[in-house]
Amino acid sequence: MIEFEKLTLSNGLQVVVNRDEDTPLVTLNVMYRAGSRNELPEKTGLAHLLEHCMFTGTEKYPDYDEFVQSLYGENNAYTTTDITNYYITLPAEYIEEAFAIEADRMCNLPLFEEGVVAQRSVVMEEMKQTSLNKPYGDFYHLLRGLIYKKHNYRWPTIGLDINHIANATREDLLDFYHRYYTPDNAVVVVSGNVTSKEIFDLAERYFGGITTRCQPREIPSEPKQTERRELCVERDVPSSKVCLSYNIGTMTSRDFYISDLLTDILADGSSSLLPVALIRAKHLCVETNASVMDTMDPGFIMLTATANEDENADNANLLKDIEAELRNILLSLPERLTDYDFEKAKNRAVVSKTFQQIKTQDKATSLAMATLLGDTNLVNTDYEQFASVTTKEITDFINKIVVPDNECVLYYHKKA
Repeated sequence: MIEFEKLTLSNGLQVVVNRDEDTPLVTLNVMYRAGSRNELPEKTGLAHLLEHCMFTGTEKYPDYDEFVQSLYGENNAYTTTDITNYYITLPAEYIEEAFAIEADRMCNLPLFEEGVVAQRSVVMEEMKQTSLNKPYGDFYHLLRGLIYKKHNYRWPTIGLDINHIANATREDLLDFYHRYYTPDNAVVVVSGNVTSKEIFDLAERYFGGITTRCQPREIPSEPKQTERRELCVERDVPSSKVCLSYNIGTMTSRDFYISDLLTDILADGSSSLLPVALIRAKHLCVETNASVMDTMDPGFIMLTATANEDENADNANLLKDIEAELRNILLSLPERLTDYDFEKAKNRAVVSKTFQQIKTQDKATSLAMATLLGDTNLVNTDYEQFASVTTKEITDFINKIVVPDNECVLYYHKKA
């Protein structure tokens, strides 16, 4: 159980405090509802690029990292499809300084041209290393484009095209910053050895005077998929891969909890269903995985497998055979699933959630995300959601989603 107190300032900023007297540290977490879903199709990658530029300094704090380090702290940030998150962990006695620097970044970021130029180059190099010049780098990019036809989830957080980053201007970034980096579009969470009164007072003092309001763009809804989709590509990679994906609900829907548990049953550990069936028993694959996208808007569940082409060199239809096996394992899972495997998956989920309640940084991030989703107490009800999933729900869920007009298949062939 993560205990917390919450206050909403008059400008819309939500402030959450988790008191932890067992640590001398404190984490200040600032999360903005500003991810790649908030970009324009012709200007992607801005949310992530702006995250980098947030560390280029303000007039008051020209070197953000150096200032945090001078307080014996550490800091970082990340961007996803839905949010951008910033955090500082430092000794509790320096919490006011952390508030001062984050409030200053929220309203006074100058975006010096030289900083924009430098970070643009950094992000372009990152895109080359992670997506353009790396084996399988475009795998999930292609998958997103196959699953989504209208929604902004159809491009990855890093950006759809490197030219979008190369051509991003200071004005583009300032527009995104002023639209979304506002008190009413953010959550400030503090976890550590502090009191709620102390934090609420600091929040009012440093953030209370910021009056800008979020100006969100409309995000197109994704139409219901009505036909099976597939994409076949050939790339210079060590082995061929295949992916089956199915549309599900949002990360607060029952779909998500069922599918999260389902993917654990399928692929969490070497004794789970996919590796046992496809690697150890049939030698069709060298690697298998199953995962679910935790997104604010409807996401998807996916099963991936890397082909064992050494032992199946004479099989011209290997990816098709693996695809059929993946689908069959899903459809037959209710008959395969033992009580032991079911309880093992639930226990693993509970253990994972428990470990997320140890570090102040993890608690702060979880509280921030839950608050943005509309219910801070979601951090504590996850246990109940996972524990209450039944085998019948899993059966019904599989029968609902594993149908041709809800399926996307990506065949990722190794170049001959």
